[in-house]
Amino acid sequence: MAEAANLNEVQPIGDEDDRKLFVGGLPQDATQEDISAHFATFGEIDNINLKTDPASGRSRGFAFVLYKTVQSLSDAIDAKEHTVKNKEVAVKKAQAKQGKVYVGKLQPELTDAEIKEHFEQFGNIANIEQPFDKTKNERKNFCFITFEKEDAAKQLLKLGTTTVNGHDLDIKRVTVKDPLMMGGLARGRGGYGGFGYGYFGAGYGYGDPYTGYGGGWGGYGGYAGYGAGGADVYSGYNKNGFGNRGGQRGRGTNTRGRGGAQAPRNTY
Repeated sequence: MAEAANLNEVQPIGDEDDRKLFVGGLPQDATQEDISAHFATFGEIDNINLKTDPASGRSRGFAFVLYKTVQSLSDAIDAKEHTVKNKEVAVKKAQAKQGKVYVGKLQPELTDAEIKEHFEQFGNIANIEQPFDKTKNERKNFCFITFEKEDAAKQLLKLGTTTVNGHDLDIKRVTVKDPLMMGGLARGRGGYGGFGYGYFGAGYGYGDPYTGYGGGWGGYGGYAGYGAGGADVYSGYNKNGFGNRGGQRGRGTNTRGRGGAQAPRNTY
């Protein structure tokens, strides 16, 4: 009987990034059960990640819902309205979690095109940062490569080294500092940057595209504008006054009681 039941369960289909939904504007007292009660109507849910402030434990007003199938995600996005605990919320397909690696021992004879062509074998590249030594008027012997998906970076990290035209290059993990540990944010009425804080860089979560989830509702960036406008693809959550509400909650993090300003970018 148990085996039959297992066969009937929906197994995850498709890459995780293709099955993840972002939900914003959640009521402060909404629980994972409340979120599931609504979004499970579109399909079986694999996981719900309700974001909370690590210091206070308060909800940051948004969550990620991971469905077991891509079709369930599509059905949820296609729905005209979403309500959790009698409050309308906004949804978008979550951005893919990016991955960033350090590449060392670059040789002067390796061209930028050769470096790009080699690393594209592991996955689509979002950005290549190649520091330049102005005193020597030449490229430095290392660079940073950000992939559109974290899996590509993980593959390279497992290898530790990779060879380009006979040259062995070192691959290392890029550590992005948490701005909360750097004293870069001050508490506001809504917590850190409104109801959250933003990580900056190339990744998802720690050093990621969700850099500046609005001024006021602050948090995973990339969803800038949910409450105060910003610069990116998710910059329009103003339905039913969501934008105004975020603006009223806070506008900066450099002074007490004002949340939402961007933390300093990481340097390497």
